[in-house]
Amino acid sequence: MIFVCSCYVYGFASLSQIPSWLVNILPGPPKLVVLHMDMAIHTFDDIMRNTENLSEKYIIGYGASSTVYKCVLKNSRPLAIKRLYNQYPYNLHEFETELETIGSIRHRNIVSLHGYALSPRGNLLFYDYMKNGSLWDLLHGQ
Repeated sequence: MIFVCSCYVYGFASLSQIPSWLVNILPGPPKLVVLHMDMAIHTFDDIMRNTENLSEKYIIGYGASSTVYKCVLKNSRPLAIKRLYNQYPYNLHEFETELETIGSIRHRNIVSLHGYALSPRGNLLFYDYMKNGSLWDLLHGQ
């Protein structure tokens, strides 16, 4: 079952309308937006606690604009958390593009997007965890 929600963040109709400087100073704790019901019982604090605030020991991959972490939540399958860095203005556009594309695709060979969060630590995307690595790893013999 998929839970679809619409996000209206502090008066902005879409993520692309939020100025990058505002993402870093939004008041209050970060909110977890749930797209799959399996994450509905968890909070942003649960995720931070289980990854020890995105500690290095949970890192499973790096990219030019992101780091990926493994998170195992209680009574849940493992998740991959992709943290997109906030320091560049184009990263907010990349975040919104990824939400729109991956969030709208349903295919057995593509990981599902379970949720997302806007955070001072970076914008976070929550995916299925691939225990055998990424497609890149497979194609390049990693």
